[in-house]
This record gives sequence, structure tokens and C-alpha cells, in this order.
Amino acid sequence: MSRTRRIVGAATGGVMLAGLLSACAQASPFLTVKDFLIAWQVQNYEAAASHTVGAPPGDVVQALKDVRTQLDAASLRLRLRAGGTGGAPDEKGRIDKTGAETAAARFQVRIDLGENGRPLEYQGHLTLRRLDGIWKVVWSPSVIHPQLKEGERLAVVSEVPQRQVIQDNKGRSLLRAVKTDIFGVIPSRLTDLNGTVDGIGEITKQDKDRLKGRISSAPPRSFLQLAEFPNGSPQALKLRQVPGVELRSKELETQPIQADALLGLVGPATTDVLSQVGAPYQPGDTVGSSGLQLLFQRRLAGLPAVKVVILDAQGARRKEIRDFSEADAEVAVAGQDDLTPRDALPVRTTLDRSVQFMAENALRELGVPASLVAVRSQTGEVLAAANHLTAGKNLAFEGLYAPGTTFSPVLAAALLAKGQKSDTASACSEEETVGGVVFSTSRPRTKSTLGLNVANGCRTALARDSAALDPATLAATLEKFGLDGSGWDLSNVRHARAEGLTPVTEAEKGLFSVGEGAVKVSPLTMALFAAALQNGTWREPLLIQDPPPIASAAARFVEPTTLNELQKIMAAGVRRGTAKAAVEGRKKYQGGLKSTVTDENGKTVSWFVGYYGNTYGIALAIEGNVDAARVASLFLNAAATPPAKATSTDGAA
Repeated sequence: MSRTRRIVGAATGGVMLAGLLSACAQASPFLTVKDFLIAWQVQNYEAAASHTVGAPPGDVVQALKDVRTQLDAASLRLRLRAGGTGGAPDEKGRIDKTGAETAAARFQVRIDLGENGRPLEYQGHLTLRRLDGIWKVVWSPSVIHPQLKEGERLAVVSEVPQRQVIQDNKGRSLLRAVKTDIFGVIPSRLTDLNGTVDGIGEITKQDKDRLKGRISSAPPRSFLQLAEFPNGSPQALKLRQVPGVELRSKELETQPIQADALLGLVGPATTDVLSQVGAPYQPGDTVGSSGLQLLFQRRLAGLPAVKVVILDAQGARRKEIRDFSEADAEVAVAGQDDLTPRDALPVRTTLDRSVQFMAENALRELGVPASLVAVRSQTGEVLAAANHLTAGKNLAFEGLYAPGTTFSPVLAAALLAKGQKSDTASACSEEETVGGVVFSTSRPRTKSTLGLNVANGCRTALARDSAALDPATLAATLEKFGLDGSGWDLSNVRHARAEGLTPVTEAEKGLFSVGEGAVKVSPLTMALFAAALQNGTWREPLLIQDPPPIASAAARFVEPTTLNELQKIMAAGVRRGTAKAAVEGRKKYQGGLKSTVTDENGKTVSWFVGYYGNTYGIALAIEGNVDAARVASLFLNAAATPPAKATSTDGAA
């Protein structure tokens, strides 16, 4: 929530009342109280001080001005009458004569604490004395707050729970502890507040005005954390050079052991990140900056307990005025969930550490970006989501690529639904023109079948056979394999929906049949497709076990006869087709297809889509001309342990 500083203007009537004050004797203290509160509220501190007695006007001006700074307040509203009371103030009920020349007044204070999330409300008290016929406010720190004493000040403190971890499917942490440099300030030691704030803001990309406000409102003699980075990182080295910044160090469990791009990182609460996580997080906090760390920020970090306190003359906390962690705390930010602070809780995923290591070990020797997804066929659980050289992007879920002929089982399923068989004759010609688009193949076969054309990626035959597609059959086929783009959400984890799956013209149907043209899918989508081909049931992907999903999409079933034919085709892909390299190792795929396709933008992507036993379906996309079937075999046969020397391969900072 961005800060908006608001100045509430005085009503015309208030200005007129101020003009009525003169040297004439005042019978009632009401006008003095009214004018003092209006002047304070609109930040006319000199005018407010003119209505006081008992302290030099300059001291009063500074004390009133400091209230906003010490609370980092967005606005301050003062009200003489009780909330909800219409008309004129109830003078009798709010201002009491305590003697011939003395009086006491009560007023309501509401201070908007801005990014701290909730308003501070309390009843203020004024003591008044009539001097030479004019009523004056007797100044003392209790004018600001009834419990404030001489030499004391207000401050805002934020108590942050210990951040929790992201876990695998057995409850083990997927994060490792690393030496972390924690940077902050002790406000009372700063000699150049603006210079320090500028330095921190430039390096951490945090809002400078809000950083300054947080420093000004913090206890002046206590260490205030404003950023943390892994020891030796570029940001940490730069922050060491900022004047006024102090350093602490500790071991923190923040760095992914595996699945870096999916789990994400933590870092300073930049303006962009704050717009996503909302109040009461603020600059200086460490929050999730990407991946699951960002998505589950509120669960992993809990909500800070924001407290308004009184500090004594030595800067020690003497008393809490308000603890916003109380169960009945007011929610001040419209549209946010309950801001009552909660304990931090871990997030348990479905990731299997062994399978994830197998995936990462299979990709680690590649010199080009690649992503691999493995899902448990029986449940839809995501067991691995590996990203290699993807610059921190989770392309396993978010990458969209033309799938080539690994997508052709969709055409086959539609044709099977119309009565064809996997052994239905269909010549694989050298060239075909469909809707004006020319399709070719380097391995024509005079005698071939629907099944062999899919297994061998015969673009000409597949494009020609697409003429038999009709909208109703195609829509039903897409729905059975979860490709219709509706009904599942993956626990709100970012993922890319399949595109280009509604061909209309003959040319579009031809391109659709071979996974080209407008057709774009993610490795996650194709892994689920492979799992459905393995056991005949498409299930919504599951990545997060705890917190449990609120709802899940209904399973979708493939007719047994159609499934049997599709499995024959997939088996042919690894036995007689282009994906034979997938069965070179000790562990062998029961079915799979491979394809290499260059899209309209010139990007070449190599795919393998298949399944292993009754265990899982996988999809592998490699940005380059690589034998994806061979890499897929490496995955099944790879070590299920970390590499000898663990290194980050996703390019994340």
C-alpha cells in the first residue's frame, strides 16, 4: 500500500471561530480547545502553540510536529465530540469546569499509521487555565498522549516472527542455512539520515521516503534491520560502504537446496514486492521476492506484530500504548485479509527430493536452457520441476513452446473417437499441402499407419488426417486431457495456460495436428498429458500439500478402448519410433514421443513426452536441437542425490 500523506483542512466554521478570539474575556474554554485542535490537526503548529502556556512556544511547536514523525503517520485527526454525534460538540460532556479559572477537556485522537496497517485511536486530555480572561492549554507531554511524561517520546516497533521453511513431500526442508549479512541502523547514531537512506534505497530498490519514515519512528537507540543478503553477495558488499549502516550476521535458512526457480528467493521489501504482499509489511522487512517464497509470504513469515510504545529519556521501552496483535484489532486496509498477526508456518510441497535431484542431474551438463516436469500419474502430484539455465524463471510451469509432434496424440485420440484404430492405414508421404501450408518429412513411408505416423512424427500424414477433425470431437478430446484451459489452478502458483487449441481453418487444423503454428504449451501441461496417457485419468496438478487446496477439479477419464490404442502408439514411440533413445538405460520408458520443432520466431525446441511404469509422466523441453529422448533416459537413470559440487544452474542472484 503506497503512502498517501493527508492533511485534513479546517472547516470554514473553525476559521471563523479562530477569528472571534480577541482580547475580550472568554466565558467558556470551548473556543480555545477548538482552535488548538484544528491548528494541530492541519499542522499549523505555531498557531496551536499560541494557545498554550507553561512551555516556550518553540518547544511546543517541535513536540507537536514530532508526533507525526515519531509514528510515521499518514494523517492525524482530532475530534472534540464523540464519534457519530451530529451537530455541535457536547460542551457539557466534553469540557468540564474544574474551578473558577480552570477546566479539563477530552478529545478523540485518530492517527493513521499508514503502512503499519491500522489506526491508533485514544482519548486525549487537556488541562486549561484562564489567564487575564483568556483560556490557555496548559502544556505538558500528556497533551500528546495522557501517559507521556517529560523527556519521553512515542515510537512504532514491529516484531517479526521467525520465518519458516518450504518443505518436500516428507516434511524435510528444501532450504539450506547460509551466512547472511543483516544491515540496519541505530537511528540515534546517524549523522546524515538522508545520505544513509539514499544509499540503502539505491542498492535495495526500496522506497526512500518510507525507509526514512520507518527510521524516524523507530526506537532511536535500538538496531533497526533494513535489509539482509547472503554474505559476499554484490548487494552485501555495496551496503558495507554506506555511511551509517551497521552490520550483523547470522545463519538463516533461506537458500534453495534444489528447485531454485520454483521455490524462489527472499530479499528486501521493494516497492514492486510490497504492492503484492501488502500491509503490514514495509520497507526494511525481508520478504519473499519470487516463487513460492513470494506467493506464500504471509504464511511463511507470519504477520509482524506492530506496537506503539512509549520510550523513556534513555530510549528504553517503558510502556506499550497499543498492541495490534490483539484478537480484536481493527483491519484498516480494504481488500486485505485479516491483518491480525499470525505465527509463521511452513509450506509443504509435493516435491520428492530424490526425483528432483534426478531431474537436475539429468539436465546439468546441457549448455542450453531446459525444463523438466515429473508428476505422479495416479495423483497429479508434482514430484519434480527442474529448470536449467533459465535465469531464475520457472519455465517448467511458465514456459510456452510449440510442442511439435509430441502433441499429435491429441489428433490420434480424436480420430480414434471417430472409429479409426492405431493400425488404420495412412501413408507417410514426402510432402502434403493442407490449407495452403506445405508440410514435409525427411522419412516418408509408403506403407504406414496412424500409430506409426504418430510414433515417427510424420508431419505430412498427420496434417492430412487433420481434415477429419470436427469441433465437437476436438473439444471433447481436449477436455479429457485437461487441455481445454479451465477447471484447474495449481494452488495459485503461476503457470502458463495452453494456447492456440481452437483451430478453425484447414491450415490451422494441419498445424494443430503437428503441434505447430499457434499451439503453445508448457512442460507442466505436457507432463499431465503424459500421465493421463499412462493411466487413462487426467488429474489436476497438485504442488502444495499444506496449506491444503480449497478445491480441486474433477478427474477426467479416457475411454478404455481409446486408451489402449493410444498406449500402443506411445509404446511404438520408444520401441520403433524416433524416441528409441529413451530406453537405452537400465530403467526404460513404457511409452514416449520426441520432437524437434522450430517456431515462427526461429526458436528451436526439442521435446520428450512420456511415462515410466505406473510411477509418473514426464515432459522435457530443451531450447536447442538436442536428442531429448536421450536426456529423458538420463533422468530415469540419474543419481537421486545432490551433485558432488552443488551449483546454482538457474542464474538466480
